[in-house]
Amino acid sequence: MTVRQKVDQTELQPPLPSTATTLEGIEFHPNDDVWPVGGLTHSERMKFGIFDRLSRRMVHRLKWALTISLQNKSFSHSSNLHNQFFRFYRVVLQDSDTVHDRIELSHILTLKSRLNAATEWKLAVVRILLSDMENLGFGIASNDALEYLTAATIRGNIKGTSIRTRDPEKGAFTDTELLTIQSALNDAYAKGEIDLDAFAITWLFLAYGPRPIQIAALKEKDLLVSEGDEGRQYALRMPRAKQHGQKARDSFKTRYCGKQVGNLLERVIDNNKHRRKRFGLQENESPMFFAYREGRLPGLRYHVTSGEIGRVVNNTIGQITGLKTNARRFRITLAQRAVDDGKDKHTVAELLDHSDTQNVEVYFEASPAMVLRLDRHLAMEMAPLAHAFAGVVVTTEQEARRGGDCSSRIFDRSLNNVAEALGTCGQMSFCGLAAPFACYTCRHFQPWIDGPHEEFMAALIADRDRMEAEGYSPKIYTIRDRTILAAAEVIQLCAVKREISGEVAA
Repeated sequence: MTVRQKVDQTELQPPLPSTATTLEGIEFHPNDDVWPVGGLTHSERMKFGIFDRLSRRMVHRLKWALTISLQNKSFSHSSNLHNQFFRFYRVVLQDSDTVHDRIELSHILTLKSRLNAATEWKLAVVRILLSDMENLGFGIASNDALEYLTAATIRGNIKGTSIRTRDPEKGAFTDTELLTIQSALNDAYAKGEIDLDAFAITWLFLAYGPRPIQIAALKEKDLLVSEGDEGRQYALRMPRAKQHGQKARDSFKTRYCGKQVGNLLERVIDNNKHRRKRFGLQENESPMFFAYREGRLPGLRYHVTSGEIGRVVNNTIGQITGLKTNARRFRITLAQRAVDDGKDKHTVAELLDHSDTQNVEVYFEASPAMVLRLDRHLAMEMAPLAHAFAGVVVTTEQEARRGGDCSSRIFDRSLNNVAEALGTCGQMSFCGLAAPFACYTCRHFQPWIDGPHEEFMAALIADRDRMEAEGYSPKIYTIRDRTILAAAEVIQLCAVKREISGEVAA
């Protein structure tokens, strides 16, 4: 069957328009048997020639329904209707010996029998399509089938399980995991292991917990910069992107933007100069993050898709931490931390850019956060996974950068009967962080192989136990857990280095 096989328009009424335009602005030809359409989520080719077990009348009506849907609803919604109907056709109708002119109740029951509790939502999508077609005057289902679908209770897509149970692989990140991601992200960028775009995209997820499509829709002009008494101030116009009947950039929420993220986005914009020049784009219309291809979406030339944004986040976090992740976990984390901090439903809904509070209830149903009883044994087990230590262990002070400068030595003066230094600071400029607690997670720290790291970690754990016993909030006594894990990693690295040194000496 050819790509643009025409049908006899005198036979099939009303005739399809010769051309139509999706809500996102992509033109297609409804009379064709293949429609190349897409949006900021993805692109696909809707195929109608595959429905060879459906009558021409049914296919014609299906085209009408999907044409109207594409013109008035988001591409992702229309794509879901098409794809779930195709799965229904493949499971129930494709292998039959006859050409069908109507969807019967028996066909619906056959599909339902092939689904389970986790997949029954697919029948609900088919119901939406068949009901819409009936309401538009393009019905293809029998009265019995429609009556059954109207009366049936169909379980929707099961949502919120990972949130309610605080699933360690799909639910919110723990505080320790978040600190691991932030530290590893900064370190990987400083070492040149990830590029500027990946660094900035991942920080936007840490800061805002957005949907990937919102980042895909960002333009350079969405970073708002002003000069005030306290220097440069930033705000970010975030495209809402998922509002019914609207394009990705039809409405916005302006968010506060901290200086760290604001400065980072300014660097991204500056780095885009050569791309703007190469592609002939004006600065105000340039995407924040460029794709390699122009794409077909009007007003969104060279914008990446949400799928590409999601892959950047997944690949970046997986590469630098080994954590199992996806873009949605950042969104869950933003909401769950807000709930744990005592925020109300309206505040959480506003953070997530929801129009009402019905979808935030699940965060208030989540099981209480589990706080680990962190002792030496558990710290030593978790240390290799946390990757909290970012520096380099040195055998002697002379090996360290600035090893000849006595002022670079790092001590913990609170340790009883311990006068030895923990290591050397390799930072050449001023550092305002609290030594030695911030040192163990800093890439400039060079712990000595014979430093009193065991005593330092034991003191941290003892102080943590004291605060826990005195009823402090977990947010207070877990604040140095990452330092404990970094100290445990240093202890392990020192032991390995001493063992290697002993073997060499022997």
